[in-house]
Amino acid sequence: MPLPAFSRRFSSRFVSSGLGGSALLTRAGRAALVLALLLSSLAAVAATALAFTVALDGSNVRVDWEVNTEADVTGFDLYRKSAADHTYMLLNSIVPTGQRRYTYTDRSAYRGPAAPTGSSTYRLTVRGSAEQSYTTTLAQTPSAVQRSWGTIKSMFR
Repeated sequence: MPLPAFSRRFSSRFVSSGLGGSALLTRAGRAALVLALLLSSLAAVAATALAFTVALDGSNVRVDWEVNTEADVTGFDLYRKSAADHTYMLLNSIVPTGQRRYTYTDRSAYRGPAAPTGSSTYRLTVRGSAEQSYTTTLAQTPSAVQRSWGTIKSMFR
């Protein structure tokens, strides 16, 4: 296996052992090889969320998140559950666009007869080589006036 260019810079001296073409590396060469392997394994680490927040925006909920990289991300799944629910409901599956920062507006959080009156928990699942999930809770709820106004506006859309 050829060594990366930077490891050859540290040690260009290889001693052939004569055993099927294997080679012994100098101490600096071994250190450079270990460094190269560590760096290549870091590139394979799945994306992690740098930020995942929810905020009340009128009668809607704005969900924002940012990931460190999208190199191996195949998608984002966004879920919600109220304090009374036992399972999460899938809100949307988002295809990564390379922008790393995303915003989703949950327009159905406080609409209709089944609108929650307590806190809501949101879960973001980052799909890729290794799935990771993050949760955040929206403790505040819109007032009755905000909910009514949101319902009235939705009737005329």
